[in-house]
Amino acid sequence: MRELLRRHRMKLALGGVGGVAAVLVLLGARAALHAGADPGAALRADARRVHCLSAKQRPELVQAAVRLGIAAPGSTDARFLPLRDGRPAAPRTLDEWSRTSPADFDRACGPLAAVTGAKSLQDPPPKPELWKQVAANPLCTLLLGAFLTFATAAATARTARRQTLTDQLNSAAAEYLKAAQAARVARSRERAADVTGLEGRRVDLLSALLRAGRRGAELRNLQGLLETAHKAVMAGPFEAAPAEEGLRRLEAALVKAVRGGRMLSGGRT
Repeated sequence: MRELLRRHRMKLALGGVGGVAAVLVLLGARAALHAGADPGAALRADARRVHCLSAKQRPELVQAAVRLGIAAPGSTDARFLPLRDGRPAAPRTLDEWSRTSPADFDRACGPLAAVTGAKSLQDPPPKPELWKQVAANPLCTLLLGAFLTFATAAATARTARRQTLTDQLNSAAAEYLKAAQAARVARSRERAADVTGLEGRRVDLLSALLRAGRRGAELRNLQGLLETAHKAVMAGPFEAAPAEEGLRRLEAALVKAVRGGRMLSGGRT
């Protein structure tokens, strides 16, 4: 579990920062939305009602209702005929209709007030949806910019580290293969091989494999190929063919490891 957290700590950090930023912006937008409830809405509604039911605007209100299909033609201030399912309902006064059918009244009064009344009678434009408020929030822009900068820097650092570790693995592999080939040639000519130097290169290669993040079957396969080749080169009674084959297979596997390819199965010989 600890190893899993260590390997994914950057992803967890990015997710945590993004989550906290999203929550903060969302809470701020919701607070602004609730705090921004228009206290003048009721006052404007009352002002429109007074305006539309004034003596001057009553005939215009009746005509507006007729044009909008809310009232039947022939309606007057004193004998207003609301339409119900396309048919005139029982006549009533304009004041009675405004109280019993507030939605229809607002539908007729709103346009009339917009045309004949002062600008103060009109409601302000509706507020944008919550997600639009969040997107337009400067804090959201700031946090998003910081998050993208952090993510880009983290990705760049990971790429640079991966390249550095790959270069180290490539160098360690080349050094070991060079030393192993020198030892193989020396032993094939019955000369003394640099055992200490070759062992040091082997340890360096194993360390580079671990630092480069090789895990599981891939690491076991490489370790098996390395041990097989190393033993073949340093075996008591030296045999040239097993040593050459072991080093050839090890070199092929290391090339694939450095290039990020999949390892060959059955590396042990």
